[in-house]
Amino acid sequence: MKVLPTARILLVDSQAERRASTRIALTTFGVGAVMEADCLPEVGASDTDLPADILIVQADDPEHVPDNPFRDGGKLPAILIADVPPASLGRTASRAGYDAALDTPLAPRLLYRRIGSVLQRSRRSGRPAAAVAAPAA
Repeated sequence: MKVLPTARILLVDSQAERRASTRIALTTFGVGAVMEADCLPEVGASDTDLPADILIVQADDPEHVPDNPFRDGGKLPAILIADVPPASLGRTASRAGYDAALDTPLAPRLLYRRIGSVLQRSRRSGRPAAAVAAPAA
């Protein structure tokens, strides 16, 4: 995927060992840069202050999934990783403002592919309407 070698990923996970293994797996697949944070308040609340293209949040408690702090701006896509039954994972992620979700145990290749698809979808939807419209005959 062409967008991933230059992608700047922010990985938020309270477990340092899990965060490190996810970072190593993603860099092995060839993503641009993976930055890490312990918790969402560390990240900040403004996507203009954030040097990332996508946010990935690993939730520790499936009953209390943190809200995506960038859900209102819509400029920073986000992926949720949580141990939630597959039947309700999509609803849980949508309610919390995430663009996509993956369940655990995490398959790094699937995360890599999901990052690519979310980034491509985000970039397509962010283009001006004039660039998307068909040229006049």
